[in-house]
Amino acid sequence: MMKASVNAVRAACALLLWLGATEVSAQQILRVCSLPLPPQTMLNAKHQPDGLAVKILQQVAPPLHWQLRIHYMPWLRVVAQAKRGQCDLVLTVLHRQDYESYMRFPKTAVLDQSNVLLVRQNSAILYHGDLEAFMRAHSIGLYSDKAVDQDFERLRVAPWARIDLADSTEQNMQKLVAGRFDAALENELSAMVALRGMGQLAAVKILYPPINVTPAYITFPLAGRASNQVPAFDAALSQFKTTLRFHQLQDHYLGR
Repeated sequence: MMKASVNAVRAACALLLWLGATEVSAQQILRVCSLPLPPQTMLNAKHQPDGLAVKILQQVAPPLHWQLRIHYMPWLRVVAQAKRGQCDLVLTVLHRQDYESYMRFPKTAVLDQSNVLLVRQNSAILYHGDLEAFMRAHSIGLYSDKAVDQDFERLRVAPWARIDLADSTEQNMQKLVAGRFDAALENELSAMVALRGMGQLAAVKILYPPINVTPAYITFPLAGRASNQVPAFDAALSQFKTTLRFHQLQDHYLGR
């Protein structure tokens, strides 16, 4: 009887181990490609993935049985790897026609973000909503990997356009404060994070209206392994956005 009991315990333990292994193996490991864009997606002080979009994705992933591997790189590399099927998810992406040729967009956005013009606090420069007239009169600083919209892409290559490129949002803000150009064009949230980190919030002011206000998405490259899971992701994200935890994340990262 004793031997039978021992064998039964061993069999039960083996079954539990097998079930655990089956559950882990059933989880899909997805490679997430991201451009650093605080406060949506970034590395924290411990060099761990952080930011509003990252935390939302990490909350939505478990019910979908996803394990995430998040990698940061310049946007051009994100695009190249997404097209080659080396990215399963991309953070965060504006809804543009050229992106739709190689990425699927869910119906539900992560957040709305604004692109704005910023000038030095003592500047008398104004913006009245006519971007072409503004760019004809003033030089513009721009993060080299930044995508704004098709109208700006047309204007930036005009022979009269004066564009000063930077390697990062932080460098763009440093150049603005130093007077290297008249105005910077930036994601409003990212600019505020960079200026706060530099201790230069008071040195700069934002010009309104915004250049544009656009939803930002977590997207699914067509060549990736998760492109057929967009409906399930949409449902999970929509449900999560109704929770208290979602609003807590917004408060933390966006100051709402």
